Amino acid sequence: MNAMKKLLIVSLGLGLGCAQFAAQAEEKLLRLYNWADYFAPDTLANFTRETGIRVIYDVMDSSETLEAKMMSGNSGYDLIFPGDTVAERLMRAGALQKLDQGKLEHLDEIEPGLRKLQSRYSISRDATVPYTWGTIGLTYNQAMIDKRLPSAPVDSLDLLFKPELASKFADCGISMIDSPDEVLAVVLHYLGHDPRSARPEDLAEAVALLKGIKPYIRKFQSQPVTQLLNGDICLSLGYSGDMTQAQRAANEAGKPLRFQYRIPREGTTVWMDTMAIPVDARHPEYAYALINFIMRPQNMAAISNTTGYPTSSAKARPMVNDDMRNNPDIYVDEATYARLIPGKDIPQREMRARMRAWTTFKTATN
Repeated sequence: MNAMKKLLIVSLGLGLGCAQFAAQAEEKLLRLYNWADYFAPDTLANFTRETGIRVIYDVMDSSETLEAKMMSGNSGYDLIFPGDTVAERLMRAGALQKLDQGKLEHLDEIEPGLRKLQSRYSISRDATVPYTWGTIGLTYNQAMIDKRLPSAPVDSLDLLFKPELASKFADCGISMIDSPDEVLAVVLHYLGHDPRSARPEDLAEAVALLKGIKPYIRKFQSQPVTQLLNGDICLSLGYSGDMTQAQRAANEAGKPLRFQYRIPREGTTVWMDTMAIPVDARHPEYAYALINFIMRPQNMAAISNTTGYPTSSAKARPMVNDDMRNNPDIYVDEATYARLIPGKDIPQREMRARMRAWTTFKTATN
């Protein structure tokens, strides 16, 4: 064989090898953007084992970062997990694609309450699949609260929003979620105003209430589980999953602690994280495959049991741990759903007014 033929064969071999390698890498890769630890430990590994699709899991640090990435375009992600109101803004901006209902296998298994909630998001409802959800409420160390106020109104926001009550727990520590829009919605509703109001007089009243309890707030944070477990705080306004996570951590550590969570009787906000496919996703077919895999009841149950949050699958509920499934403040009934305040995509000008109010509160020296 002459040198020219050898060179041609080698070149063809290298070319075919490179093409095959590129095709394999392109065909079997899905890029995912989601919160940290928001699956069961084996969810993605099982998906890859079953489908051969490798998942690159980038961790989202904030909803604002997610929005910025999507709005700039060419994010490179095939599947993202935006919150309900974030999804509204992204769909309005043309950053999400409408989902093909025929490619989704478990839509008829979604909890009825979440179906109603999703229907309120008129812009994004056809671009999202509900994933996990929860409420904002009161998580507390039962023994510490009982010791300081045996008759504490643990199912009422009075426990936190009335200074004469909040002051009783200052020594054991109070935490508040560092989420301006959600806290302001809860406070405004408590005061009898539109939860999403940006009226100066409404916001001034909300700030006045918050300033009244600020001396008793030890931390502003979105993840109080460690502080609850270590006894650094005894009362927290935050996500419903905090209690489940704190209790499980206490049980694993052998600590004789008992945590509780209550949805305030005055009403509170409900949130829903979703699954959505960016409009410029390179592999939407892999995103559909992962959505369908995640939505299988057994997989959804495993995710609930890991994260401490209910998932959207009604068929998963019987497989969820008793501490969640049988807790009426975690898996709520229809009457409780009626007391929950859905999110709303607030115009930027009004949102800026709300953010200024929050900053006024947090920077106040009383």
